[in-house]
Amino acid sequence: MDTMNLPDSVLAAMIGAGATLFTALLNLRLSWKKELKERERGQPITKKTRRGPVLAIFLLMLACAIGGFAFSQYLMAQGESEARNLQAELRTTISEISAAAKRLEQASADKRGKPDAAPQRSEAQRPGEEGVAAVVGIAPCKPKQSKKSAVPCTEQDAAQVSVCAQVPLAAQVKDVALYTRYQDSQQPWTASAVSPGQDAGQARFQDKYFEQPDGAASKQVCSHFANWNGEKARLARIVVKYAM
Repeated sequence: MDTMNLPDSVLAAMIGAGATLFTALLNLRLSWKKELKERERGQPITKKTRRGPVLAIFLLMLACAIGGFAFSQYLMAQGESEARNLQAELRTTISEISAAAKRLEQASADKRGKPDAAPQRSEAQRPGEEGVAAVVGIAPCKPKQSKKSAVPCTEQDAAQVSVCAQVPLAAQVKDVALYTRYQDSQQPWTASAVSPGQDAGQARFQDKYFEQPDGAASKQVCSHFANWNGEKARLARIVVKYAM
């Protein structure tokens, strides 16, 4: 038991009760010894002598009552102190829970107010995964005329055009697919794929595609196409796949 935390009144009462109890026990022991000696000598026992133990017992009971009262006061004070501490802890816990609830409510409100970024990214990514396409038609090459007859076109005389697909400015190009077929052909585009620099029957895409700006938010991915066929027009198609 820590006496430093006891109230002064409780501590004084406990000290007084202890002293009284000790004194009563000491008097009771002395009286009891004296009575035994007088009986051994055959001396008569007076009323005063007989009253001694009774007084000691009374003092002992009084001391016990005082000690019990002091101890109960101590327990009461201790209980009140613990109750105050518990109330303080409870108030602190309630404040923390209230603050956490407010933060959670604010976060939920912010989340409801903002559009979900994941679907937006998915929508922006889908065209890049599927590919952005562009198709350009190019007329037949015009043969050179000589005094005797027309001279067939060569690749140096070919009509040229740029085929460009528009993509977002921040896009990273992953793949560029090239296709060409005659303008009146019913051949599917999947069967009309060619490689850069490949001769596609008097027609050819350049070896490497290039990029050029197209406004503040987009750019163009292009490839030059040449057609030196003097009889038929052609279609040139580019498909650009990209990632954001």
